[in-house]
Amino acid sequence: MDHPIRKVALTGGTHGNELTGVYLVQKFLAHPELVQRESFETLCMHTNVGAIKQCTRYVDKDLNRTFTLEALNDYSATAYEDALSKVINQKLGPKGSDETAVDLVIDLHTTTSDMGLSICVSTKDPLTWQAIAYAKAQIPELNIFRWNGDTDDASFVSSIPPHGITIEVGPIPQGVLRADMFFGTEKVIQALLDFVELYNSGEAQSYTEVEIYDHVTLIDYPRNKEGAITAMLHPTLQDNGYAKVSKGDPLFVSLEGKDICYEGKESRYVLFANEAAYYEKHFSMCLADKKTIKL
Repeated sequence: MDHPIRKVALTGGTHGNELTGVYLVQKFLAHPELVQRESFETLCMHTNVGAIKQCTRYVDKDLNRTFTLEALNDYSATAYEDALSKVINQKLGPKGSDETAVDLVIDLHTTTSDMGLSICVSTKDPLTWQAIAYAKAQIPELNIFRWNGDTDDASFVSSIPPHGITIEVGPIPQGVLRADMFFGTEKVIQALLDFVELYNSGEAQSYTEVEIYDHVTLIDYPRNKEGAITAMLHPTLQDNGYAKVSKGDPLFVSLEGKDICYEGKESRYVLFANEAAYYEKHFSMCLADKKTIKL
């Protein structure tokens, strides 16, 4: 063991209309004993309080895209979330420091897409991956998605300390609580906290591999020259999480009822299909490879 984990942050409400994280944090604030362990402290906090009050994804911009070092050092930005990210960074970080206030962030999210219980991760940190492999071993239905972003510096809340994990569950409509997803998320949290306790005591099993969905590309909806959507997610992919598509399989159906098919040479798996929040980002789905990676 290199360094023990002394403080873990459970963060909810990074997107204010994703209520599972909001209400789990509320529960843990009322009953802190549920997430405390002997060897470390657990901090529970709501992140985007302004968006939570409005029950909106954000106030001015996506908070979970404001934690790059460049953004954190840009004091000319005036959006609510730009200022808020700097406050959160001081509470949990600061990012890039040798001594961050917390060692591990577990950020809680939901999706309108059929993702089941999922963990999203964008780090190469070995300890984070060991925690994920442990959670997967305890909860076999847990899906692991590795996001390979377009920058070397991740922009998420979970990227502030050395170790960071995002829990993503669905399908859940925005602004709605679902008991199964609520308690499923709590089960994943408890598994991750159990791992930290085992790690700190030197009793954690070392995992050599884990099965993941590995991000390949993001696909937009078909659009006309004015930018308006001209086709919808195909019914065969709707509510069909992690569906496999091969060349010739339908991805979309036009407003007139014509299928638009996948033309890629390699078969891929579909994630975040028809996620409501991604319409504004011009993403209809993520395509990923399914593989087992060495740890």
